[in-house]
Amino acid sequence: MDNDKRRTPRSSVAKGTRGQLKSTIPVEILNLSEAGLLLEVCSTLRPGSTYDLSASFGGVPFSGLVRVTRCHAGGFAADDRGGRLLIYRAGGEFVGLSEPQKLGLRLALSKKLASGASLKRLS
Repeated sequence: MDNDKRRTPRSSVAKGTRGQLKSTIPVEILNLSEAGLLLEVCSTLRPGSTYDLSASFGGVPFSGLVRVTRCHAGGFAADDRGGRLLIYRAGGEFVGLSEPQKLGLRLALSKKLASGASLKRLS
């Protein structure tokens, strides 16, 4: 039985796919769909808040508004001083996307899925 309640299935993206929220907060994007995404960030994000996201998915540039749906501690990463940083995982949904923005997401998803290179369908 499929317990995934998402409107559209998510696809994992190539390791190291990065973007920025509010042009100042770096994020790593873990998976993506036409409706939303999962990202890692070094600071907590308040659920319900919205941010401008700029990223490139499979060479396709994207800019759009994301509403944070959840955020929780997701693990640790090494910092540049030999210590550890707490990393947060945040889920978000795209809001108010124009048809060209939606088309760009579809293009990025289909391009990668067709090539089989960096995106893998999650089950």
